[in-house]
Amino acid sequence: MKSDHNHKLAIVAAGACLLSNFAVSSRALHYMYAAKHDEDIGFSYTAAMEWRNAAELFSLQVLGEYCWRQWERIMHLPRRLAEPIDISQVGAVPLKPISAALPGMAALRNDISSVIAA
Repeated sequence: MKSDHNHKLAIVAAGACLLSNFAVSSRALHYMYAAKHDEDIGFSYTAAMEWRNAAELFSLQVLGEYCWRQWERIMHLPRRLAEPIDISQVGAVPLKPISAALPGMAALRNDISSVIAA
């Protein structure tokens, strides 16, 4: 009885996976159709974004590659520049306090505080 229940759960999980793949593929096809339409009416950057979205959704390598080539054609950029720039890779410069940046600032701050206190 217990193994029959596990078998039913496995069938449900497999069906959900297939349905999910179908939904993702249909969404990607929608992006491709919208990209072609937008490019035909002159919205090339919108079309490029839709080509990129379609390429990211396709699990089939051939269709994803086709979408990336369309993105590269419109944007005149290589695919590696499609990724957002990660600010942590650039390397942040630690900020110094103002008093350390300007040599006479600490003395000026002491003079101002003594005038205010008086």
